[in-house]
Amino acid sequence: MNPDILLIAFPATDDEALYWWHVKDGAVQAWGCDPDPLLASQAYGPDVAQADVSVIALVPSHLTTIMAHDPISDATPSQALAAAIMAARAQSLESEKVHIVATVDSAGDLVTASVGRDILSSGLVRLQALNLDPDAIMPSGWLLPAASEGAVSADFGFDRVVRAENIIAVDDPALREFLFADRTVQPIAGDAFDMMLVGASKKSDLNFRSGPFAKKTQRAMDAKQKRWLGWMVAALVVVSLAIPLVQLAQYHWVASTADEAALASAASVVGEQENPDSAERALDQRLIAENRGNIMFPVPASALYSALQRVPSVSITRMAYADNGIVSATLSAVRNEDINPALLALQEAGFVITATPRTDATGSAQADITVRAP
Repeated sequence: MNPDILLIAFPATDDEALYWWHVKDGAVQAWGCDPDPLLASQAYGPDVAQADVSVIALVPSHLTTIMAHDPISDATPSQALAAAIMAARAQSLESEKVHIVATVDSAGDLVTASVGRDILSSGLVRLQALNLDPDAIMPSGWLLPAASEGAVSADFGFDRVVRAENIIAVDDPALREFLFADRTVQPIAGDAFDMMLVGASKKSDLNFRSGPFAKKTQRAMDAKQKRWLGWMVAALVVVSLAIPLVQLAQYHWVASTADEAALASAASVVGEQENPDSAERALDQRLIAENRGNIMFPVPASALYSALQRVPSVSITRMAYADNGIVSATLSAVRNEDINPALLALQEAGFVITATPRTDATGSAQADITVRAP
């Protein structure tokens, strides 16, 4: 599939009209020179999303420096590119003020390109003011093919470039005489120029949009992805509602099974019952009749011991239990006031108590009490 490309001249000065070319379906559909290339080109039509159009900015050759470097043996591609950038920086007179990128061309040679950091920064600001955020920024001369014999030249309108192999320079008569005097320069124009622009996306390896100038990635969803997301959200809501409903049904089923099992177990003791509540009442009556249940000794006795834990200064000197479910005991303390908190705790727990205070032969306070379950 042929890419949809908007080629624009990288702005080098303020308030200048920019050359632009709109490449679509493998051909240059429109071109011009306008202060607002995006509006003039109509590249973002009503049926075209911004992410579907690749924007490539071309930097004039007089602002860039392109150098070829000898290959490095026994080095990985990343190591070779890093070494080429270091070599280009070492040869630059303003190494701290330039942004350098590197690539390996089709012939396998290392190539670096450099441009001023301030030029990149100011140009990007101007493009953003025009709602343009280039996917790639490259030297315009890099689009020209590397001629094996002779040289080639091209006129972009904003830049005239001549190239011989990896020698790329401004097409100036003086430079032609100095650099290309022994070469025949073949101009690229007409259909050949258009085809060179069509292949721009394949030449964007020498891209200044790296490091601090890298384009921020913006994730966008198409209509199909949005529909999938909508279905996933709906499915998540359904599952979120279904889980507690299923659990509730399981709990209801388990509770019903437990009730049936309880009724079956109680039937052997108190006979068939209509529901668990009636079975519980029948069992309580059976326990009371057999002197068990709430009137069994552990119930009032445990309540008495629990109340005494709150008043460590009170002790039990006697305890007895009658068949009627009444626990009798004698409590001993230094003062009668020390015994009262234990009696109050028994009453708060719902037990029926009686208490008769007295004093023994040693002068200690005692109370003869009875405790009965409600």
